[in-house]
Amino acid sequence: MSWKRGAYPEFTLEDAVAVLFMLQNPTGRKAISEALNLGEGSVRTLLRKLGNIEAISSAQRGHSLNRRGMELLEGISRHFSEARRIGKIEGHPAFALTVREPGEFKSIELRDEAIRFFAKGAMILVVKEGEPVFPEDGRPLSETMPELAERVKEAFRLEDGELVVITWAEKEADAMKSAYHVALSLKGEVLPEEIKSLVR
Repeated sequence: MSWKRGAYPEFTLEDAVAVLFMLQNPTGRKAISEALNLGEGSVRTLLRKLGNIEAISSAQRGHSLNRRGMELLEGISRHFSEARRIGKIEGHPAFALTVREPGEFKSIELRDEAIRFFAKGAMILVVKEGEPVFPEDGRPLSETMPELAERVKEAFRLEDGELVVITWAEKEADAMKSAYHVALSLKGEVLPEEIKSLVR
């Protein structure tokens, strides 16, 4: 048996980013553990590290971002949004987020990234005239999946040129984290240094 296993945090940068978005409201350790499908020990370690960089306050009702934490979250939010639940695709929970100024990208590579991160599937769309469209042929999502297109438009204030990342997976946590994974594969370089330090 490996006695060292406990020494290594079992969480990823995707978990750290998800927790920052979650802690906009006071949240308990158990709720974080369930939402991210993480062990309580890993959640404890992650919260301790967030405490070490003075990003959170802890109270009876749970943990929440303090002013420093909100500044860090704003630094992330300038590049991509919170992942939001947008119903189901192929019977699986689906999440979406938007990425600002995505730069050059290949849809197929981003889809592969999501699937490598436990997604069952992913869609990469670009916003044109307020509509999410498939970049390969400019076809609006509303043509093939009108309900999904509506849910995306309800969840986000879409701005032209943004990327919309939609991912789905067997587990909610995997659907959410694979969306963050795609955002981080595009924007990981520009994350605040303190956030990157959480997983070192």
